[in-house]
Amino acid sequence: MKSFLCGGIWAGPGSCVLPPSRISISGERITDISPSADVHSHLFVIPAFVDAHCHYFWSGLERLCLNLTGAVSAGDLLDLVSSMIDSEGTGRILRGFGFDCSYWNNPLLPSLKELDRVTGNRPVFLRRVCCHKALVNSAMLDILPLKSPGVDYSTGIIREGIIFDFESLFPPEPHILDQACAIATELAYSSGVTSLCTFEPLVTVEALLKNIPTIRMSICLFGRDAGFLGETPHNLEEIVPFIDGLKFFLDGSLGASTAAVSGSYADGTVAEPIMSDEQVLRSLEFADSLNLKPVYHAIGGRALAQIDRVSNDYLKKYDGRNPETIRIEHAEELIADWPGRWDTSMHSFVMQPNFVNRWQISGGLYEGKLGKDRALTLNPFSLVKDAGFSLGFGSDGMPFGPLKGLGGATDHPVDKFGIDIAQALNAYTIEAAAICGFHDLTGNLKAGRVADMTILSTNPFHTPWDEIEVVATISRGETVYGLESLLEEI
Repeated sequence: MKSFLCGGIWAGPGSCVLPPSRISISGERITDISPSADVHSHLFVIPAFVDAHCHYFWSGLERLCLNLTGAVSAGDLLDLVSSMIDSEGTGRILRGFGFDCSYWNNPLLPSLKELDRVTGNRPVFLRRVCCHKALVNSAMLDILPLKSPGVDYSTGIIREGIIFDFESLFPPEPHILDQACAIATELAYSSGVTSLCTFEPLVTVEALLKNIPTIRMSICLFGRDAGFLGETPHNLEEIVPFIDGLKFFLDGSLGASTAAVSGSYADGTVAEPIMSDEQVLRSLEFADSLNLKPVYHAIGGRALAQIDRVSNDYLKKYDGRNPETIRIEHAEELIADWPGRWDTSMHSFVMQPNFVNRWQISGGLYEGKLGKDRALTLNPFSLVKDAGFSLGFGSDGMPFGPLKGLGGATDHPVDKFGIDIAQALNAYTIEAAAICGFHDLTGNLKAGRVADMTILSTNPFHTPWDEIEVVATISRGETVYGLESLLEEI
């Protein structure tokens, strides 16, 4: 039996903040939560965070390979690439992650000639933070399949297309995948996350199944890698029992100007949905045939209207059946198709509050892409909650870590679209667990419940998010991050 003292607890939705208490644990479960007098602790306990939308391997690779998040100009980007061009730690291809030119004073990327000058003959693949845009050099262009979709061979810029086939075409070396897995697990635990839903291509799903990490995980395979509208992989039957969903892209990203927004972008660009209505219907049928949850990336209003329309037609076609709930990811321009025909029994939403903090600020990416008025209406979390839909939060790795995003939910630039602290915590804990299928984590903290808890440095109901830290993370009754001395034997 182990126990620890804390200064307060948020046990879950519908619960008041509990006073200073002693939490006792036996094995993997909580055995008792009792008020305790004379506790002088600022530690605050919540159910462990659940990241309902991330890219587990990419998060590890970002830290193992070339980190481009610090670049503030094309020159900076080239300097970072040049400093790593002789490194062997990233394998044959130099992979870079995380550049965000929306922050640069001059958003122009380096020219192909400039990139070639610092990279020579080593293939280089540099992925924008949203993963919907990339930059490659001539050596990389030379080994890409001929006429690869989305590639501008004159500039080395890729939008959509082959970006999502890259890991399948050029798998990272096994030892790099192993290191990325270990780094990603450490990152999750240090962020207070004990469970996550990850979206992966086939090659990394196979790697995960060969070396299953300790962290609790739900896996969604990209639909294209499962053979949708293409060749079915020979080992799909072996993979299916270990995955929970299939992800389909209905549009791209705002940063790459490929999200199918309502109307046009501020510069007049119009982005079409990636799939036709018929293809969307076939994707629903395809997921159903494999007994997997259909998951749709839909950012822009036109993409959201499409899945709303087609999924309702699908439900009518299969009248009398109970298909899997359809997960909608991102839903940034949801207001353009609200209330639509969305159905609380049929649709759930997973949104990213960190996008508010990062891009929905004055003069930020959203404003530059859509104009100020339209930018303010994005990420309307309250619409989803007030209408009774399941709402979970995920980071999408931009950046990873719930504490880096929760302020975007509670301090939305438009008050009516924000939600309160308890609702935000619920979306990143218990509700996220329910959406992801972690049924042992869907109850409030109490005796008998699995002991997955995040220990915060102080009470978030009284302290701004940016002043709070994760002090420790407990998974299945064991301290997996932070204060090893937290749990005392009794």
